[in-house]
Amino acid sequence: MNINEIELQLSNSHLTINLLLYRTVKEIIQAKISDKIILKLIEQTKLLIVSTEDFESKKDTLIKFTHTLSKSKNVQKNLSNLIENTIFEDIHFYVFKLGLNILRFKNYILEKSKLYSENFIANNDIHIMDFQYDQNMLNLPYSTRVSGALLIKVLFEDVNNSHKYKFYQSLINDINNIPRIDPETVLQIIFAESASQSIRSSSGSNYEDRFEKVLQTNGLSYEGQCFDNNLTAVEYDFKITLDNGNNIGVSAKRTLRERYKQNHENIDELEVNAMLLVTLGIDLNKAKVDHILAKPHHYIFVASDLYNQRDYFNKNEKVFPLNELNKDTLNSLF
Repeated sequence: MNINEIELQLSNSHLTINLLLYRTVKEIIQAKISDKIILKLIEQTKLLIVSTEDFESKKDTLIKFTHTLSKSKNVQKNLSNLIENTIFEDIHFYVFKLGLNILRFKNYILEKSKLYSENFIANNDIHIMDFQYDQNMLNLPYSTRVSGALLIKVLFEDVNNSHKYKFYQSLINDINNIPRIDPETVLQIIFAESASQSIRSSSGSNYEDRFEKVLQTNGLSYEGQCFDNNLTAVEYDFKITLDNGNNIGVSAKRTLRERYKQNHENIDELEVNAMLLVTLGIDLNKAKVDHILAKPHHYIFVASDLYNQRDYFNKNEKVFPLNELNKDTLNSLF
């Protein structure tokens, strides 16, 4: 098929009305108003839509109403600007109310999509340092977006079968009174933007964070990122101190790339008594393992699910699964 043979068309009126809805929702978000205020605005806009007053009078009434919604001058100003920037003719009252309503649904869908996506990491049978857990964490932002998009599709399927839920009636009235409006598409765009921001703000569970949780869970005493007191060029991601006084330097790297070629210092030159490389293990082959473990008192801990799958891990006495990293295992190194 020649793609040039496809003729896609979009009328200016179709674009204009949906662009207005998108901009209206963006303006509502930027106004930073509470859910309580949004509900009050919906109710007031409902009354104005059926009012027999002329357009200018209705718009003035709505602006004056916004001044009663908050004692904050800043919020009052935001609300007034919101009305001024989004309502220019009678039909825009419908667009304004529709924008308020779909924003409420957006917040609901965002929270529900997070619950669906969190199922990827809530399996108690998966250790937080396992390869499968790591993959689930990588899937997290994508699953939030995909589950949210699917939930929006389900929402509008329900709207089209409005006999299921009577509370969709207000939403349906707005849609029916705005020619060529496509709230599903606009909500998909708004949701995608909000999901991306939410994911960025909540993405704190990196590989080193997860390893630190393992140390805490097992009651191990440790210090965060620090340098060796004897050889200050050597930096540790963590330094563990055992009850018997032994110190262990830890390098925690999700993947190694070419870092496995770095010269591993002799233990007798360092303040620590052993060195641990903590890594997933996905880019470790036998040659790399042998290179890293060539010097005494160097050990590797890898994801337990990969440890069980690879002979050059589970048959090497200096390689351990991460789900067994605890006081007993570390004490056994000495």
